[in-house]
Amino acid sequence: MEKITCFFNFRSPYGYLGVKKAQERGIKLDYIPVCYLPKELIKFLSTASENEYKRSYLFEDCERLFKEIGIENVSETISKEANWPKVHASWLCAQENGFGDSFMIEMFDARWKEKLDIGNKEVIEEICIKIGFDKDLAISAMDDEGYDTRLKSFTKIMRENKVFGVPTFLYKNERYWGQDRIDMLYNKVLKDS
Repeated sequence: MEKITCFFNFRSPYGYLGVKKAQERGIKLDYIPVCYLPKELIKFLSTASENEYKRSYLFEDCERLFKEIGIENVSETISKEANWPKVHASWLCAQENGFGDSFMIEMFDARWKEKLDIGNKEVIEEICIKIGFDKDLAISAMDDEGYDTRLKSFTKIMRENKVFGVPTFLYKNERYWGQDRIDMLYNKVLKDS
């Protein structure tokens, strides 16, 4: 099967839903964390986030979507912010040590189901203990310039593939944006198999 790339961010409720649906469908993903944006997207996205109508719709939509999977009051979690590059650096460390998938699911669940602050090092340590990953490695990665540099380098890949949001799935140079495109992606992969 050809590689399917998934651009994600732990901050995004749609990222969580997209990754969850893809994994439930058995779609194998190669992940790229998005926590630094290409400069041409920064102005566009900051303007979009100031749109009160869009923001109110986001809360309304997420409440519906999360209720379908048994998660209530998701809007309180949407507003929790963290130092996203540091959070994603801990994931990147786990990923390169063979714990990326389990770390990712636990991080998403901690944020969206348990409504925890995943930027809190104690939360990350607990996740590491749960999955059997060295918590010291994950915590030290949060302040490691090498990981931060790698996270910044992903903006080039975003730019090359015209990725403007998460989750974006890239399959055979076709983009599928959004948690609601998983069935379409899945059917395309089946057709090509």
